[in-house]
Amino acid sequence: MWKTLFTPMFGPQYWHFVVAMLLTAGYMVAGVYAVGWLRGRRDHYHRLGFAVPFTIAAVATPVQFVLGDAIARSVFHKQPVKFAAMEIVWKTDTRVPEYIFGRLHPDGTISGGIKIPLLDSFLAGFSPNTKVVGLTSVPAGERPTATQATIAHWAFDIMVLIGSVLVLLALLVRPGLATTPPASRLEVVLSQRGLRGRRLRRDRRMRLTSTRSTTLWITLGLVIVVYVFIFGSLLGVLLKMRTRWRLADEQWAAGHPAHAPEADSPYGPRAPVPAGDATSGSGTGAPEDGRP
Repeated sequence: MWKTLFTPMFGPQYWHFVVAMLLTAGYMVAGVYAVGWLRGRRDHYHRLGFAVPFTIAAVATPVQFVLGDAIARSVFHKQPVKFAAMEIVWKTDTRVPEYIFGRLHPDGTISGGIKIPLLDSFLAGFSPNTKVVGLTSVPAGERPTATQATIAHWAFDIMVLIGSVLVLLALLVRPGLATTPPASRLEVVLSQRGLRGRRLRRDRRMRLTSTRSTTLWITLGLVIVVYVFIFGSLLGVLLKMRTRWRLADEQWAAGHPAHAPEADSPYGPRAPVPAGDATSGSGTGAPEDGRP
């Protein structure tokens, strides 16, 4: 099992994952405030709540794109069969075309997708004459099936496609334009796609190992349990914070109708609500400028 996890690509993939966490969290949080902006909550809190995580994600996006490109090239050198599966390369050759999507068949033919001549060799070694190792370079029992390779290829292409769109979003959407309805809608859509686009990638050599499948399933189950626990804890804390802050906003608005909540200091602790101002704290809904 340890050889399955700690491969030559473990280090680069670790940093790729760290940047991916920042990127995904940034776009997801920004997407929440984009929803609030589209629903008419045009206060300073929502503007700042969008701008801070979006800026962090926008800075991390091109860094992630460069890291991903370098990692793919490292896979080409250190795990050539894995690279062949990612790019559905059947036979070892030079001047290999790049397929965007497409389906690999057991006889080595590829149907569908968009074929770009020479591009795979060029991306791998900056030359169309770069030799790319194919899946047939190893025995059939030690390589993924055509279906498995197609799944890996589609997952990789979807990830690259989402990353490319996020790079364009980071370059084109300026902070002042990020709160316009078209940009907000785009951010909401991409924040969901960015989360779904993250996939679990095992850094193994795409061949049979001595690790038992039962051990791998147990490891996957433990990872799922840990992530469900973390997500549940985070959701519980956020719901408690939302309830407490909403009540505080209502109490403050009831006692100080001329001062909107979050107008001056969008973050940090609030001043205590005087006892005489909390008489109508649980009556109406959240104020217009309150927290989402």
